[in-house]
Amino acid sequence: MNPTRRHFLQTSSAASLAALAVGCDQLEIPDALRVGPRAVAPPDGPFAVPTGPDIDLVSHALNRLTFGPRPWDYQRTRKLGDTEAAAFAAFLDQQLAPDKLPDPAGENAVRRFELLQEPLGELFEYQEKHLLDALVRSTVLRAVFSERQLFEVMVNFWSDHFNIDPSKGDAKWLKVADDRDVIRAHALGKFPAMLRASALSPAMLWYLDGRVNKKANDADKPNENYARELLELHTLGVHGGYTQQDVMEVARCLTGWGVQEVG
Repeated sequence: MNPTRRHFLQTSSAASLAALAVGCDQLEIPDALRVGPRAVAPPDGPFAVPTGPDIDLVSHALNRLTFGPRPWDYQRTRKLGDTEAAAFAAFLDQQLAPDKLPDPAGENAVRRFELLQEPLGELFEYQEKHLLDALVRSTVLRAVFSERQLFEVMVNFWSDHFNIDPSKGDAKWLKVADDRDVIRAHALGKFPAMLRASALSPAMLWYLDGRVNKKANDADKPNENYARELLELHTLGVHGGYTQQDVMEVARCLTGWGVQEVG
């Protein structure tokens, strides 16, 4: 059997939790730290992989819109409509409205990571390794346990599209705010709003040098790093029809944005 992404993530999480539990079996786990109940067996019966030539719309939805179906997801999703097409449409409607979709398991899984909700200026009070560890763990746990699967898939997509290496400078702290205030805030929103939020993100201004892109006097030269990435990766593409002069003009238009240091 070929493992799905969800199976890999869940197996990795279970192994990590098991390692942490060695020698601590007598400790009572607080409810706030539980990741939610797990079904011992599929509640709606076994799931058989479709073998016919026709496209199974429910399987197609679960494979495309989630991190991989759990054994009981197929039957639960199929019951959303009288036909496969109706079930597909109902499931898609649910996923496109994540705020209306109850997600107790997903919320329980990340409740322990309260530091990720700290205001931007307060993030610098934490060691960067603790912040990044919390960000990685919460991302994996949401991918495994959240019912808002399409939202998490799009968070993964946009995090890659507007990539920020958190090892660079203050991005070690600011990436947490970028994930929360840019990626997650606009994951299912409109692209222009996402693009503007990313351009003004302190983490992005640090990572692609927007904070030092200035022309305060004749000796200054605009830094084209972000402008090039904006055209090449974020919008038009490598062969998008723009020229080096276009890159320099975009950089000139974006001069003056910076990150104010506090304290």
